[in-house]
Amino acid sequence: MVGSPVVFSVHEPAAGIVLAAGASRRFGQPKPLLDYRGRPFVRAVAEAALAAGLSPVEVVTGPHADEVDSALTTLPITIVRNTDWAGGQATSVRAGVAVLPSETGAAVFCWRTSHRSPRPSSRALINRHAQSLPAIVAPLVAGRRANPVLFDRATFADLLRLSGDVGGRAIWSAHDVTELPGLTRPCFSTSTRPRTTNGCSAHARRAVARTALAVAVLNEPG
Repeated sequence: MVGSPVVFSVHEPAAGIVLAAGASRRFGQPKPLLDYRGRPFVRAVAEAALAAGLSPVEVVTGPHADEVDSALTTLPITIVRNTDWAGGQATSVRAGVAVLPSETGAAVFCWRTSHRSPRPSSRALINRHAQSLPAIVAPLVAGRRANPVLFDRATFADLLRLSGDVGGRAIWSAHDVTELPGLTRPCFSTSTRPRTTNGCSAHARRAVARTALAVAVLNEPG
């Protein structure tokens, strides 16, 4: 008697959601538009998400929508305008999740200033998700959970109920979080610092440094 086939993994469409709707008040300038090697951050992130095979790739825009739109011309992405951006990050999360196609199995949130290629790490997140369909997959950086983070569609209803200035981490306590071992140390140097942070506030430099730590995960082998 032939037994039933063993299913080793389940591959579902995974979307990419780039959050680019912040006002950047403390930063002093729109973070999605900072120059990185001749292109705006947001374009570099969107291009890398497309190259990673994430589909669709959405970019959620806010107060700087026109400028961000211009930075993304010719890319096969979906622009989602968040007119309620002043209500906090949760409004952008909701806006992105709300328009995902019904067949989407998971969404990888690509943060607006992640400027290195997310291809290997995104594939690692997707491959880990395919093994057992965990609700959330988060990489570990130096022993701490970092970005980018994959959310299974089982979490979408909770993401759509978020409010205020919070992101997906606000629902972590309600779901099992599967950790994906990542980097053991930060990877940030002047060679990776966006040129336009020169002369910015200390807050701006710290924000970019934190982003670079998360971005280092994006380059890890999948």
